[in-house]
Amino acid sequence: MSTQVINLSLPKELVEKIDQAAKGEYASRSEYIRQAVVSRLKGQEGDLWTALLSGADEVRESARQAGYTSDEDYARAAKEVRSEDRKQ
Repeated sequence: MSTQVINLSLPKELVEKIDQAAKGEYASRSEYIRQAVVSRLKGQEGDLWTALLSGADEVRESARQAGYTSDEDYARAAKEVRSEDRKQ
């Protein structure tokens, strides 16, 4: 997938919330924002929060099936799911 860099101005408080949420999802700021935008464009269940929660469920299930038990294992599972999402 080809990418393009864009500049985006957001309130500092929003950026801090994004950074906290991204850290909780083991994602970079860019990955988190990219997923949020894709989710909105796909119209997943109407709101971003629902889309994010469903993504977390998918990661959790992937980790469980693979037998992951540690934070490092969970982070690897999250990256695998994100990688598959980007291919679609």
